[in-house]
Amino acid sequence: MGCGQSAEAAAAYSNRGSIATLKPLPQQHDVGNSGSGSDGPEPANGTEPVVDKATLEEYLQVEKELGEARRADPQVLSQLEMKKEALQKMTQKVEQLERHYADLEALAEKEKADVDQLERPDVKKFLIEQGKLDARMSKEQEEYLEALQKKEIAKQERDEAIRQKENIQREVEQLQNKASRLQNLLTKQDALLGKIFGGEYGSELENKLEQELDALEAHKARIMEANYKWRQAQMMMEFACRQLAVAVQKWQDLPEVPQTSLEVRYTMAAEARNNLVAASQNIEGAHRTLSHVEFPYCNPDEVETLNKATSYVFTDMQSEERHAHAGQCYDITHKRAAALLQWFDQVLNTTIMEDLAKVNLMVKETSQKLRQERVRLIKLKAQEVWGADVDIEIDSGVSADDEDLNAMLMEGVSDSEVAKTDETQGDSPRAKTPPPLTAEEMAPLPTSEAIFGKSYEQLQEDLEQMRTELESDMNYFQQEQDRQAERARGDLQAKLNARRRNRAMRSLEEKQRQELAEGAVLS
Repeated sequence: MGCGQSAEAAAAYSNRGSIATLKPLPQQHDVGNSGSGSDGPEPANGTEPVVDKATLEEYLQVEKELGEARRADPQVLSQLEMKKEALQKMTQKVEQLERHYADLEALAEKEKADVDQLERPDVKKFLIEQGKLDARMSKEQEEYLEALQKKEIAKQERDEAIRQKENIQREVEQLQNKASRLQNLLTKQDALLGKIFGGEYGSELENKLEQELDALEAHKARIMEANYKWRQAQMMMEFACRQLAVAVQKWQDLPEVPQTSLEVRYTMAAEARNNLVAASQNIEGAHRTLSHVEFPYCNPDEVETLNKATSYVFTDMQSEERHAHAGQCYDITHKRAAALLQWFDQVLNTTIMEDLAKVNLMVKETSQKLRQERVRLIKLKAQEVWGADVDIEIDSGVSADDEDLNAMLMEGVSDSEVAKTDETQGDSPRAKTPPPLTAEEMAPLPTSEAIFGKSYEQLQEDLEQMRTELESDMNYFQQEQDRQAERARGDLQAKLNARRRNRAMRSLEEKQRQELAEGAVLS
């Protein structure tokens, strides 16, 4: 799913106002004609209002519970949609890695069999091929080592993906429980409002303000979804940079370890490799999270180069030249990963945060006006039941004043989708990050569409364009079919006419032969 789609769909619950949505589901009512100061319209074609003490008390209790639910989890529905999307992508990733690991297991077994075969030649074969055996053994052992390295990397990637999938699954289950409770309260609220207001809006002003808030909340939800995805990718790149820093340092320290200390050398190389694998997974995770964005650094080809270099760690450590070449690859990737992280920071700080602050203020102002109108309407309904002197307290629910913008920016962002290693657990988020690029060196920021995805209106326009093109294609196809059918009918008619002419000619020739034959008999 692109940015903006799930968020706008999930934004509906927050648009229902902090007091109440004084309208039931859209199909249950028409817009009323009363002014902003009216006591609410009589039902036109809707349901007959049911205004009694029990209904209002039940409604006020539902409003109180809704206010508490919104304060606890203001973005629960949009978070649930985004986590479901993440779970779907991770499930596909696990399935892909399972197949990849199975293929590499089979390859490793084949390479091992080749080595085993060379280790047990018969006497005749040994005597004849003695000169070639050492070279062949070296080649087969190198291929077997390469297969084992790839198998171990694939296992690490698969196991990490499974862990992430399980973490996301738990988050989805927790969010589903919260979302289910909220949906039940909203459904109950709709039913009660339908009884209280008879399927109409409370007033024209309430209708107008709610439409404005709907549009603002949809815009805010689109920004919040983009913020979540960019911040999740930012966290992944923070971990990737730390892991690449560890890998580069381990790799640089490796030549200092004596060749005789095989255990230490292997451990150091394995730690470098594990951090390289985790860094690659985190970079790929950032690509997966921002699938609609083209990265200026660490693009898929660069990640593939890193992965290829990583698969030869234990081979490269044995040669000074290969060690230096691999180290250069790791160092360059580390610097470009840091540049990508800096690019993410710029997008978040200069575009997303600014846009969110603006729309949040507009939502605050509009929701306050809507709350005031809805409080007035609810109190009027209460006075109809309990008398003009009644003064009821109504929970205003969560307001923009109560929202911490910084906390809002981090809603839903977690390390459940991050690949981790033991060496980077305790580091600060920006530990050992290379120096930042200057403004002139930094790649241009992406377009608004790349950051936020297409809006609902743009998606509707695209669908309409697709529909128009499809209709045009279908019309052209039908016209072409008609032309072909007409040509076929013309060809058939021409063949029939030719056949009739042939039959007429044969009939005439036969008649002439008969006449000639009869003339010959008479003569």
